[in-house]
Amino acid sequence: MLQDFDKTLEKVFIQQGKFSNDIEIAFEQPTREWSGRLNRPTLNCFCFDMRENLKLRNMEMTTTPINGNRGRTSMPPRRMDLAYLVTAWARKIEDEHQLLWRALSAIKRVPVLQPEDCEGAMRYQNLPIPLLVADPSGMGINLVDLWSVMDNQMRLGFTVVATVELDTQMGFESPLVLEAFVRVGEADQPLKRKLSRQPEEIRIKQQSDDSTEAEDT
Repeated sequence: MLQDFDKTLEKVFIQQGKFSNDIEIAFEQPTREWSGRLNRPTLNCFCFDMRENLKLRNMEMTTTPINGNRGRTSMPPRRMDLAYLVTAWARKIEDEHQLLWRALSAIKRVPVLQPEDCEGAMRYQNLPIPLLVADPSGMGINLVDLWSVMDNQMRLGFTVVATVELDTQMGFESPLVLEAFVRVGEADQPLKRKLSRQPEEIRIKQQSDDSTEAEDT
């Protein structure tokens, strides 16, 4: 579900902000090591907090008829707040500010996301998804402390808080690991499990349709 909302958020920025392929949208933690590897302008959307929205908690049980003579009683989905820190990264500060301002303008155009406009499992949400943008009043985390934990210089940015449904009755069939690395190489004596030449690393990504895709690295 979280990765589906990441894709949804990325789609909103691309469509509303009309970002070109020169702009990368990333969801990694913006640590010093991460920022040191950047080679093009990047908009980072880091999900740093996830908590239940107690104001929207509904404890009323619902009963769904089954076969006309039976019923299934269940709790309604919980409402969860996903908090993102959005920052811009570029070589020049004026490019960062321009990118960040454009991203803020883009996301402000969408105060509410409709489930049918979302990606993946987010399309099956029963309720619209409100977006609270650049409003620190409901934040329970000090962003200065957050930057110190990430061991990086504090960057200008804004927060996005999305309220989504968590269905505790939902079953899961998708794999837990979506990406893996396999090392391939030659060995003079395979039984010793020692490679005689520099191994090649292949990254394997799990697709949504349970197929796999290999990518050389």
